Amino acid sequence: MARPRSPKTHEIKQSLLDRLKDGYHLPGQRFYSTRALTSRFKISYQTAHRLIQELCQEGHLERRTGSGTFIAGEHRPWKMATLIFHARAQRPGSFGERLFRELTSRLDALGVPWQQGRESTVAEDTLPVLWECPHLLTQLVASQRHAILLNDRPPAGLAATWVDSVATDDFSGGVVAAQLLKPRRSSLKRVAVFSGPSADTRSQLRVAGFQSLFPQAAVVSAGTWDGMLAAKRVSTLVRRHPEAVFCCNDRLAQAVRETYVRLKTPCPQLIGFDDAPVATYLRLTTVALPWVELVEGAANLIQKRLSGDRSHAAQLLYAPRPVVRD
Repeated sequence: MARPRSPKTHEIKQSLLDRLKDGYHLPGQRFYSTRALTSRFKISYQTAHRLIQELCQEGHLERRTGSGTFIAGEHRPWKMATLIFHARAQRPGSFGERLFRELTSRLDALGVPWQQGRESTVAEDTLPVLWECPHLLTQLVASQRHAILLNDRPPAGLAATWVDSVATDDFSGGVVAAQLLKPRRSSLKRVAVFSGPSADTRSQLRVAGFQSLFPQAAVVSAGTWDGMLAAKRVSTLVRRHPEAVFCCNDRLAQAVRETYVRLKTPCPQLIGFDDAPVATYLRLTTVALPWVELVEGAANLIQKRLSGDRSHAAQLLYAPRPVVRD
């Protein structure tokens, strides 16, 4: 005669059922292994094995030989990746243009199917890969759709459950920019930051990293990442008579330099961010994104998801490095 089930075992099974039905654990995602269940709930291996077996028999879980236990349910594989980039990526020599070109080249080399898409339509059977599309990201998160975010991080909280991201450590990058000025630190009296959009986390982190070494640095917001749109805000920066300026991307640095040239006034020392193609043209000292790692990380994530992997979302973060030019 089988021993009656203890109240603790009843509670554990109900806890597992609640977890499976909470709406955030999706079909195809990996579930506790027998060993993990044993450790998590402090129960015997036999009890854990029996609970998982019951959940499989009841249709909540499914075992895959050699792979583990996964949440049951229909999960149609994606046919291809849909790359959706902001219109700025169409500008020759821009950051977005380079990212699109290098990523698609890598996907082609790996034999990964992809197509270029638009924000207005994202087919259910394709995997959205986004650059600078915040409104579409909001829609995808609200509908619990998986996506991959390029050079950015998902909003904190539940969004991170469904959104993979490949990004740069922006705070560290801001510190690197400040360290490039460190040899002149004692002689610099007026240091400024020309930041991107005030609400953009990337800009906030870059500014915070820079100010960790230059806490008195004045911050002037460009309100945008677009250098042409930022040009009208440079006058506010000029009036502060800075000796050195950290620009939160290279296009902003270009706008600053062009304004000083137009005014026929000596330009302060500029430090950029991104190492976009324009930085080479301007001979701009900048903080370079880890391009190879970003592209390789994104391509590998896309390949992994298209192969059917529905494990929890990953946030890949890479450290930037300085590029010193004359």
